[in-house]
Amino acid sequence: MILDMLEAVAEPVNVRFRLRPLSQDADDDMILDLAISGHANAIVTANTKHFREAAPDFGIEVMTPQQLLLAIRKEGY
Repeated sequence: MILDMLEAVAEPVNVRFRLRPLSQDADDDMILDLAISGHANAIVTANTKHFREAAPDFGIEVMTPQQLLLAIRKEGY
């Protein structure tokens, strides 16, 4: 159900610029590139450590799946 909701509002994103390095974990940079290019409000991940260092510089919130579910519940979706 939640994945269906996310899929309904998801939009394809072309990554035009790769700003590297962004985080201490090079594997996380492609996710940050995508979030920046897509003007994401948030990155939802269980791996918040390296994202929390870089994402706020671009106005992107980092939250765990549990935090997302709590936010959805709070908003009454």
